[in-house]
Amino acid sequence: MKYDVKFSCGHTETTELFGKTADREARIKYFETVCVCKACYKEQKNIEASIGCTEIEMPYREYKTSYASCKTKAGSYDGTKKTIVVYVPSTVK
Repeated sequence: MKYDVKFSCGHTETTELFGKTADREARIKYFETVCVCKACYKEQKNIEASIGCTEIEMPYREYKTSYASCKTKAGSYDGTKKTIVVYVPSTVK
């Protein structure tokens, strides 16, 4: 069944849950008290990945050949320009 759940971040999102009624209700309560919505989760992960790094937009090919070990910004790939935003570690001088 689909439920409109208000997550702990304050945003409401439709979530599909299965199982017994008591299990679904417990899961909704968990979402409301502990979890954040998908958009906030994505933003949190981008912030965590960017700590100590410089955000650089580069051609996807350059990322794969020279920066494959670096993290990328979620959802930043641009298929028309074939670019992606990469978190490149800042160097200490």
